[in-house]
Amino acid sequence: MADQNATILVVDDVAENRDLLIRRLRRLGFTRLDQAADGREALAAIAQTRYDLVLLDIMMPELDGFGVLAAMNADGRIHDLPVIVVSALNEIEPVVRCIELGADDFLFKPFNPTLLRARVLATLEKKALRDRTRDELRRKQVELNEARTLQLALVPAPFDGTIAGQPVGIRALLEPAKEVGGDLVDHFIVGSDLIVLVVGDVSDKGAAAALMMARTHAMFRAMAGRPDAPELFADPARAVSLANDALARGNVGCMFVTFLLAVLHAPSGVLSYVRAGHIPPFLRAADGGLTRLSGHGGPALGVMEEFAYRTATHPLVPGDRLLVVTDGFTEAQDAGEALYGEERLGYLFAALDGSEADTLGRLVSDVRAFEAGLPAFDDMAAILLTLAPLKDNAATSAGEGEAR
Repeated sequence: MADQNATILVVDDVAENRDLLIRRLRRLGFTRLDQAADGREALAAIAQTRYDLVLLDIMMPELDGFGVLAAMNADGRIHDLPVIVVSALNEIEPVVRCIELGADDFLFKPFNPTLLRARVLATLEKKALRDRTRDELRRKQVELNEARTLQLALVPAPFDGTIAGQPVGIRALLEPAKEVGGDLVDHFIVGSDLIVLVVGDVSDKGAAAALMMARTHAMFRAMAGRPDAPELFADPARAVSLANDALARGNVGCMFVTFLLAVLHAPSGVLSYVRAGHIPPFLRAADGGLTRLSGHGGPALGVMEEFAYRTATHPLVPGDRLLVVTDGFTEAQDAGEALYGEERLGYLFAALDGSEADTLGRLVSDVRAFEAGLPAFDDMAAILLTLAPLKDNAATSAGEGEAR
C-alpha cells in the first residue's frame, strides 16, 4: 500500500484543474499536497522540497511540461522522482515524447477518478520499492568500501633495512579489480634471518574470494607466530602443506588459491620457494639479465588434501631483484582481447633499474595503458624483493652478476 504521508506536487496552469486533482488526492488520504501554476514554479518547488510524486500538465505558459521533464532529465532528478503526466493532449506523439523524457505514466483529461487512483498508488508503490532497493545498495556499497579499506590495510608497509647483515628492500602492491578482491600479498620476518614473501590469487572474485584470501592470509600469519616458525618456514613446503590441508578439507565451493611462498635465508642468500600453480617469479640480476624461477611445487591450494609439496631453491646475490605477480598483470586484456602476457611484463621488468616503488608503479601503469581505459580484468598483486649491493663488495657482486 502506498504511503499516505507521500508528498505530491500538482502542476497545472488552470486553477480549476489543480483544485480538482488536489480534492481527488485528499479523498485518497493524501494531505501533503503542493501546487504550481507553470513549469518554472514547478522546478523551483522541486528544487526546495523532496517530493514523492509529480502530477504534471503539458500545455502551460513560460515553461511547458516537456521542458520540465527535460530539465529533470538534465539534472538527474527524473531517476528519483516519478512523474505522471495529466494532459488534454490525446495523440500518441506527446505520450511517446513524455515517456522518452522519463515520465512514469500518462493520463488523459478529463481523467477517470478510478484510473487516477490506480496510477497514483501504483507509481508510489514502485517508488517506495526503488527507494528501498537504492538504500540497500547504498548500504552494501558502504560495507564494500569499508571492506576494501580493511583489505588494503593488510598490505605490509615498504621495508628497507638489514637482515642478518644483508641490506634488503621490499615493496608490495595490491589493487582489487572491484571493491574487494581475492589476491593476497604479504611479507614478514621469521626468527632473525628468514625473510618470508607470500603471494596468492583466489580462483574467484568478489566477497567470497576476499574471505578466502583473508583466511589464507590469517593461516600464514598464524604460522609465523608459532614457536617452531623458524623450522617450519625453513622448508616452505611444510607451511604450504599445512595451509593446503586446511583449505582443501570440506571445500564445498571448490575454490582454490594459486600460491607462491618464498623464504630468503639472508646470511646465505639462498631462496627457498614453493610454487603452487602460480606464475613463475621473475629474477633480474644486477647486470640486467632476466631468468624465471620455474620450480614447481604442486597444485593450487585447496585442490587436493594431503598433497606432498616440494621446495625449490635458488641462490641470490646482492643486486638481484625478485618480482612475484598475480595473473591480473599477465592476463590483462586490450580492446581486441589480446593478453598483456608474461613476456611483455618480463621485458619491461628487465629494462627497469629504478627504485622498488618506481618499478611496481611503472609495471602497473604499463598494464593500464595496455588496457586503454577498459575496466580492470582481474585483481593485481605484486611483491618486489631487492638485495641491495653491499658497499664493501659492490665490485665483486657486479663481477659475479656478469659471470652468471
